[in-house]
Amino acid sequence: MSSTAVLPEAATPTVPAVGSAPPAPAPAKRPYLHHVDLVRTMTFALVIFVHTLTSTTAEFTSMGTNGTALLFHSTRNIFFALTGFVLMYQYLDRPDFRATSFWRRRIKLVIVPYLVWSVLYWTIEGMWASGRLGDVPGSLDELFDRIKWGTAAYHLYFLFVMLQVYLLFPLIRRLVARTHGRHWWLLGASAALQITVFGLICYWTPPTGMAELWSHLYATVVPYQLLIILGALAADHRERVGQWLRGRGELLGWLLLGTGLLAVGAYVHRVLFSGAPINDPGSPFELTLLPFIVVAAISVYATGLHWATFHRERTPIMAKVVAYASNRSFPVFLVHVMVLFFLLRPVTDDGQKWLVAHIPQPLATFTVYVSTLAISLAVVEVLRRLPGSLYLTGRPRLPFRPTI
Repeated sequence: MSSTAVLPEAATPTVPAVGSAPPAPAPAKRPYLHHVDLVRTMTFALVIFVHTLTSTTAEFTSMGTNGTALLFHSTRNIFFALTGFVLMYQYLDRPDFRATSFWRRRIKLVIVPYLVWSVLYWTIEGMWASGRLGDVPGSLDELFDRIKWGTAAYHLYFLFVMLQVYLLFPLIRRLVARTHGRHWWLLGASAALQITVFGLICYWTPPTGMAELWSHLYATVVPYQLLIILGALAADHRERVGQWLRGRGELLGWLLLGTGLLAVGAYVHRVLFSGAPINDPGSPFELTLLPFIVVAAISVYATGLHWATFHRERTPIMAKVVAYASNRSFPVFLVHVMVLFFLLRPVTDDGQKWLVAHIPQPLATFTVYVSTLAISLAVVEVLRRLPGSLYLTGRPRLPFRPTI
């Protein structure tokens, strides 16, 4: 080939005109945060565990079950903190950020799976299981009512709140940017609002006109705003946060124990001395639980950061497992309640769930938990390889070959 060959037209460098502004540099790709994978994996594993626990034990009559589940309610808050962290890490310093582009890219990954799985859960659990499958065409108003509050299945409110977080993120991003240098004030205001909201949920009876909204407040972003702000601020100050957490594992352990005892002790007191129901729907928003929620979120993040910093390179198998589980955590979350439904649907003559009736506790809960994880992962592997995977799982389609 001649040394004088010219470049193809498409590859010819463009020289900007004299006096014109240079093109904006493409935003640099940020380093991958491996500790986020472990935080996500731990959080979803604990969410599935608490759903298994309450499905295989006496949820409505056992103080032990509800006292344990009370602490595990923190998992929803941890994931909202993680969401705030990840979004802020990805988008805070991007000069090309546009709200419309963000919404167009992000919301479809949640809203389409939310609608698809709402219809599936309502049809199977709500209509087929109760012998009402023939009523589906005439009950679409019921489906719409469930979709508007995220109640087609008991875990889908989570996606409903996620949609609200995505809608509000451009505002949160601007708030964090505008208050730079005054973030302690922002965190303090968010904490004051959180305490007020928790107090109102627990101790205020709303007027009749607000009853429906108030009973579904758990499906709004309001009770979780502190953890979202906390995660967003942690992303902006991640280096300082990482330095502060280093060497404070023992302190966090004691704080976790102390705040956990406070939350459970207050719960036991309410049941024994205040006449509160054992299964109190307001318990995830008790003021006495709030310190544990915050400490648990910080502790899980610290655990992930410690592993990624000091142990990830020395545990390559675990690193692969964590990356695999993190990538599939969202679709597993979508699927696992359906798996639990079919695993526990066979009942004995006296109405007990077959697996629970034939396997002694706590082995029954452990067996159902492991089975739910394994079956959910198998179902997700199939769904991820089907056309339309993006709409079923919120993740792109995978090729038909092993990934781990």
